[in-house]
Amino acid sequence: MTLKLNTTKQPYKTFPEKGTAPNTEQMPKLIADGRIPINVAILMQRRLDVRNAEKDVKSSWIDNYFDTGDAIVYHPDGRVKVVLDSQHLREINPKSKLNGGALILAEDIYNGLQGEEFKKDKIGKTGSSLSKADAKSHPVWKVLARDQVLLNDYVDYIFAEGKQRFEYDPAMGIYTSSTSGDVPEMRAWCVCGFGGGSIAYGGGILDGDVGRLVGLAPEVLGASSKGASNIKTYTMEDLQAFDSTAKRLEGVLTSEVLRPFIRLREKL
Repeated sequence: MTLKLNTTKQPYKTFPEKGTAPNTEQMPKLIADGRIPINVAILMQRRLDVRNAEKDVKSSWIDNYFDTGDAIVYHPDGRVKVVLDSQHLREINPKSKLNGGALILAEDIYNGLQGEEFKKDKIGKTGSSLSKADAKSHPVWKVLARDQVLLNDYVDYIFAEGKQRFEYDPAMGIYTSSTSGDVPEMRAWCVCGFGGGSIAYGGGILDGDVGRLVGLAPEVLGASSKGASNIKTYTMEDLQAFDSTAKRLEGVLTSEVLRPFIRLREKL
């Protein structure tokens, strides 16, 4: 099945276009196509953007898992480093040196990686689902989201949609792994679909048959940097405030006056 990720243009493209395949095979194709792998923050924002899109577009984004270009690196001494937009992940290929599906790194490479480093006991709760409050304050989610407003809005959406569709309350767990050797190892962060609680999984196998990457056309980022980034997006709190205000106005204004605002709200 081919996932439909776009409405008109095709700034997003899955690798492979149908089904799944090893990331070590698909990443070179993604790069050769002039694209960059989406990161966790882009995936979070995209899921928010398609909240009211046509059914198959929305479902493709929120009901499927995606591997990302953000990495997690495990050190033999228990330290963990989260590396955003990892260049090393962009360079993986079928000849990459792996151990158990993880990219093997030298000690000096690990030391030179730019990223948030956590000691084993400072990474926060892992291995189980989180409450809404814990998800908003989890140190790993804060790094991956890059922006607290985005994280708050995404958490609100995940928990509201998850409760409605799947009857679950805790969600968005952080699941990590460890190095199985005596050298640092890198894996890609994978974010699951809503049915899986939108967990962030850092134990995926780079050469496994279940990889699914999304390549982003770089001009999309270029457009954002030339003005789109100045547009303020609405949040779940904004929508709730709108609904509350509209309800109070029902006893003051006629339905004809309120109708345009109700139609606008339906589009948000």
